Amino acid sequence: MSEKIKAIVLTSTSGSSDFSNLQLKEENYPKIESDDQVIVRVKASGLNFAELMQRQGFYKPASKTPYTPGFEAAGVVEEIGTGVTDFQVNDRVIIYNGSGMWKEVICLSRSNLIKMPDGMSFEDGAALMVNYLTAYQILFRMVNIRQGDKVLIHMAAGGVGFAATQLCKTVKDVTVIGTASAAKHEAITQNGVAHCIDYTKEDYVQEVKKLFPLGIDVVLDPLNGENAIKGYELLKPFGRICHYGAASITSESRSFVNAFKAWWKCLSVTSLDIINQNKSVCGYHLGFLMNNPSCVDQMSTDISNLLEMYSKGLINIQHDSTFAYSKIAEAMKRMHSRQNVGKIILKPDSEIEKESPRNVEEVKVATEDKVEQTQPEQSQQGGEQKAEEVARSEIAEAHREPVQSESEQIEHETSKLNVNDDQAKSENVSIEQTGEKSLAEEAQVENA
Repeated sequence: MSEKIKAIVLTSTSGSSDFSNLQLKEENYPKIESDDQVIVRVKASGLNFAELMQRQGFYKPASKTPYTPGFEAAGVVEEIGTGVTDFQVNDRVIIYNGSGMWKEVICLSRSNLIKMPDGMSFEDGAALMVNYLTAYQILFRMVNIRQGDKVLIHMAAGGVGFAATQLCKTVKDVTVIGTASAAKHEAITQNGVAHCIDYTKEDYVQEVKKLFPLGIDVVLDPLNGENAIKGYELLKPFGRICHYGAASITSESRSFVNAFKAWWKCLSVTSLDIINQNKSVCGYHLGFLMNNPSCVDQMSTDISNLLEMYSKGLINIQHDSTFAYSKIAEAMKRMHSRQNVGKIILKPDSEIEKESPRNVEEVKVATEDKVEQTQPEQSQQGGEQKAEEVARSEIAEAHREPVQSESEQIEHETSKLNVNDDQAKSENVSIEQTGEKSLAEEAQVENA
């Protein structure tokens, strides 16, 4: 085919406030190069916190730039290799990989395709893999959740938090404690959280201790930093904590100072500590598992279980918003500022033009309005935080730091750490200028 396709390309790792290292570029339509490959036209892709970390250079393993990010998508088969017998043209499929999913058309191995159940939307297909597979494997393979457990889920309104809450409810008598800003408490309560904690105004450690003075059984920790220590200390004997992220290290613009502070405060225990306290500590990284041949069988089994649960109605995927590929910056802003309740979906501009009476420019206005509407809440919450709350959360501390320009911030931070910032400044043109103020002048980040 002579058709040109569009792809989001990460040109360099940077925390730049204008997101100029993410660009929408044209590529040639892909070609099948081996008999086990399949070409899929993407209808919807998922946005995850891992891709925010990739942009900033915090994600490991790191791919060499430039490349197209994206772990998950859903679409329709357009071509199949001669060795592919279990898929046909026009099949509706879920696709996944360590990168490359933010394209209009993708060529990948048949092993990276899953047939979508009847009745599943492309949006649900694009939202299932990362969030639900992460939550499923943490709960049922890592911490082995069981009847009667008391589980603390941080960021309970986020994609993984929402998924984990639903999966917890499939086990009898499991009690979920969830942290989120007050505006999201109704949503997470309806999803199955029994005890909501507004981390912006309350010390979640003290609130959990009031509820369960003897301790809790499980902590799901996507924050890390000092929250890893707090979570470990909340566990009672036989308790389990699983670390699967580093949200306290990242903010809208990369900060070396905040990253160092969070790293310095991470949990550090010895094998003797674990023996004496009778607790379990584990970590989870889906990116590594996707590239590990020894995990293929477990991945396949767990995905099949999730699809069965979806078909039975045990999974109800929560969607927050949809953004065109050309509006990737706005989508990332929304997730960085912790405003999403559930999954953020990305779609090729061509798909938005097909399915909606509005054109892409109208979608652009709608998504910009969605981001702007979150600013008053952020400003109000930032003003309400007291000085002593800074010590409670590395994220809150990062949010209260003085706003500086990108160059001033890097100069200031690197002088304090006595390190060199080797980050190359991108001269590429950003995907699309929105006319908004730079992120460093926007609303302060809210963690959910």
